[in-house]
Amino acid sequence: MERLERAIEDRIDRKNQKRKALGENPLKDYFRDFALLQEVTKAACSHLCRGITVAHTSSEISEFSVTGFYTVGLELGLVDPDDMVP
Repeated sequence: MERLERAIEDRIDRKNQKRKALGENPLKDYFRDFALLQEVTKAACSHLCRGITVAHTSSEISEFSVTGFYTVGLELGLVDPDDMVP
């Protein structure tokens, strides 16, 4: 869990740096909680069910949306890339 928390917090920091360079406000504080909830849920379901199908409602995901944090779970190996629906 600590590894995931650190990765989410690092990603938020990077996104906020990019937003600052673009003249945008930082992400709202709730992004951390929702990103963690999203990735913990997917990781737990994947582990408990020995697989999960992840399908996003849009093929275009904004890098500044909570959904955009799905890459953290993939990078940490918590979700198998083969479980992602293109």
